[in-house]
Amino acid sequence: MVKDRRGVIIAILIAVIVVLALVMIFLFVVKPGFNKYVFNKQVQAQSYVFSDMLTQLQTNGFYKFSIGNQSIILVPYIPPQAAA
Repeated sequence: MVKDRRGVIIAILIAVIVVLALVMIFLFVVKPGFNKYVFNKQVQAQSYVFSDMLTQLQTNGFYKFSIGNQSIILVPYIPPQAAA
């Protein structure tokens, strides 16, 4: 009976150690790698959007986008010339 208890306790401890090791691997290897991938994709998307905005500004003279039921129009700013 004592040997059975020891075997069960050892199996439980091994299972706990394996679970903790998997948690540590996830926290220090998998999650940072995934976060870096997501960050790089966000930077890439920002670059694409900015490039599209500039292209539309150059071709159309304005850039229009909607937020909810409101529209925002961006136009290039041309500073006033000083009177000579």
